[in-house]
Amino acid sequence: MASHSTASKRFACAPAFSEKAVEGVLAAVEPTRLQILFLIGERGRMCVGDIAKRFKISRPAISHHLKVLKNSGLVETERAGQEIYYTICTDSVVDTLRTLADAMEACCGTAGRGSR
Repeated sequence: MASHSTASKRFACAPAFSEKAVEGVLAAVEPTRLQILFLIGERGRMCVGDIAKRFKISRPAISHHLKVLKNSGLVETERAGQEIYYTICTDSVVDTLRTLADAMEACCGTAGRGSR
């Protein structure tokens, strides 16, 4: 993640945004991972196989996305027999996105707000 550290040094607002927060935001905004987060959030505890059935990508690809989400603290795991079940860490997801929103607002203020 060296490129993110470089970005933090270039922009005055970025230092308030920790590496962990950057990792969480990057994990959450990737389209497939975002869909996985919403799916787990809606359905509750799910295993890889149940998640993979709802996507047109391989089970190993889903496992990779889940690993990224777990490493960033956005999902938790629980082993039941041979299966690993994933649940969303709602507070972590909300805190991560709130941190991004707060950092953008602190940096940009109202200058970047367009009409809706």
